[in-house]
Amino acid sequence: MNIAVVGPGAIGLLLAGYLQKTGASVTLVDEIPDRADLLNREGIRWQGEAADFRYRVPVTVGLQDPGNVDLVILCVKAYHTESAALGLSRAGYRGPVMTLQNGVGNAELIARSCPSSAVIAGITSEGANLAAENHVRHAGSGKTSFGPIEYGNPGDRFLDELLTIMRQAGLDAELSGDPQSLIWGKVLVNAGINPLTAILSVRNGKLLEIDQARALMADLVREGCEVVRRKGHRLMCEDPVSRVEEVCRLTAENYSSMYSDIINRRPTEIDFINGAIVREGAAIGVTCPRNDAVTKIIHALQAAPRVS
Repeated sequence: MNIAVVGPGAIGLLLAGYLQKTGASVTLVDEIPDRADLLNREGIRWQGEAADFRYRVPVTVGLQDPGNVDLVILCVKAYHTESAALGLSRAGYRGPVMTLQNGVGNAELIARSCPSSAVIAGITSEGANLAAENHVRHAGSGKTSFGPIEYGNPGDRFLDELLTIMRQAGLDAELSGDPQSLIWGKVLVNAGINPLTAILSVRNGKLLEIDQARALMADLVREGCEVVRRKGHRLMCEDPVSRVEEVCRLTAENYSSMYSDIINRRPTEIDFINGAIVREGAAIGVTCPRNDAVTKIIHALQAAPRVS
């Protein structure tokens, strides 16, 4: 299988490092020529508790030779999904596109932008962060689950081959018949943890030590659960609040990606997480005042001038 990983951020470099150990042919696709040149010239360091190695895969600016690509894995931030998917379509790519991104709406954006492509959607709990543009740190192992948005497209044979490759790479991977429920389940986790760590400038575990933060985290999750139920999606666990608290404990020493984005003055994915809960709730008559409030606070933090 020829796989193109679009977006050489932390998850993109992590997945490419996993996949290049198999028989798959892996290419990284970038949009920044200088960064692509660096990755081609110096290679990529993949660092984790169980492994520390360097690897090289071709890095192109834009998708090249789309007719020979069997699968694209989109690893860009959610706010770049539409432009990245449109780029694939303009390049002439018509094969399957897989999203393991954070947030709600990525699969729908891909489907609209690449109408000839089958869409595979899911989640990964693999943790990663960048120490440098060509140095990814593996922050923790987790399950990777995915399935087709449209039943039977792509077919079972393709999905089984992809699952085999993922497992050969060392990922704890599984197929799902309900990828939308997977996505919403991860959104609930991110909605409870990410904005509060960014607002309070704390590691994930601190949310359990501050009574007011813990209570607000539970409220954010409960509002999201009501939206999920009213939309007709299945909750992936009986007690989502306990699940979010468990993730806080398991990742207690980690800084969330939203915290890192705020600290580094980068855009956040708030509109695809808490903001999506607010929008989707409003469309079905569910108000989500706490999610609305934290969304506005994150927007305010993004807009605030840097204090010297």
